[in-house]
Amino acid sequence: MRSDNWCAQRVDDMSAADLRRAEYRPRAAWIQGGAILKGVTKSRAIATYEAMQREFYVANQTGLYRETAPVSGGNPFAYVWPHSRALVGTLALAGIDGVDMRRDVKDRLDALAWYWDGRAYASYVLPPYGNGGDRYSDDNTWIALALVQAERMGLVSPARRAQQVITYLQSAWDPHAGGLYWVQQGVGFGLRNHDRGAGATAGAAELAFQLGLREDGQRMLSWVHATLDSGPSGVGPFLNAVRADGSVDTNVWSYNQGVMIGAHVAEFRLLGDPRALEKAEAIAHQTLATFGDFTGQPPSFNAMCFQNLLMLYSISQDSALQRAIVSAMQAYAEWSWDPATGARDPSNNLLFFTDSGKPNRGQQAARLQDQGAMVQLYALLAWRPDDYPLLT
Repeated sequence: MRSDNWCAQRVDDMSAADLRRAEYRPRAAWIQGGAILKGVTKSRAIATYEAMQREFYVANQTGLYRETAPVSGGNPFAYVWPHSRALVGTLALAGIDGVDMRRDVKDRLDALAWYWDGRAYASYVLPPYGNGGDRYSDDNTWIALALVQAERMGLVSPARRAQQVITYLQSAWDPHAGGLYWVQQGVGFGLRNHDRGAGATAGAAELAFQLGLREDGQRMLSWVHATLDSGPSGVGPFLNAVRADGSVDTNVWSYNQGVMIGAHVAEFRLLGDPRALEKAEAIAHQTLATFGDFTGQPPSFNAMCFQNLLMLYSISQDSALQRAIVSAMQAYAEWSWDPATGARDPSNNLLFFTDSGKPNRGQQAARLQDQGAMVQLYALLAWRPDDYPLLT
């Protein structure tokens, strides 16, 4: 997509007042009212997106991106995971009133064809631009959920590809011990890695519920609860994965909690079972207590968690929980935007984070997965709550 007509409101055409709002503001500015807050986050989302398109987008009619800015060697194009973060960021920006992103969304979706191998999305682009790669269950899940959201937003025709993805994910289920294998077994990395993860399994459960597959969704959710719940009350925190030898990867990541929330929200929407809503709310309370200001987690994981929390916001009657969700998002957005934090370069609006979520400006290249996630976060804060039911 060319950058000269990507949005109804380009950064270059924003008023001086808009640009001032996009700069760092003290915490007090965030409690002056919803209109001010949404104006600030809309401006920041647009500025962050403009930086993503300028620094990562490959202008050769493929719709593909670079992995880093500046390019730091290796592959000429991004893996499908970072591309999916650019996609969800674009979708989030498309949900803001007055921002026309239809051409951009189409461009992101069209580019997915370079990763599609006929059955699922490969981890890297296929010939002639690359040699493909392993199939990862979580990558495929995130893309399929984005396709469902794009359909709900009226941006694409029925998402038949999501149906194909869920068919692939069903084949990734371990028929003996349960759980979805993280990577396709028997080939490539799947010859050595036999992890079954919370994120892949819970994410696939959410997708199953979104597509009306009750039994698959409940089987997957039940496995995560039975196998990776580290808490005493059935609401997490959820650990990361089970390895082939039965040992557990005990990392606690924000996105794993988020997709468990989203899966229960989708279960409630499909079945109307109040227990699913109660479970989602309880996991949300646990998540907010576990991660606090969320600064110890990668932005791509946090943005995914926050989006799932907003899905819960749309059906919850717990006003205190709703306020806590938005407050956590606002605080993390403010922290990441403030140049003093060390994440954002104010000269170009690129953001720099390590794998653990630590700000690292000046020490590494900017990464597409972080930039796309921050577009997503800033944009979601500018959404109208009435539109949260569109999220997946």
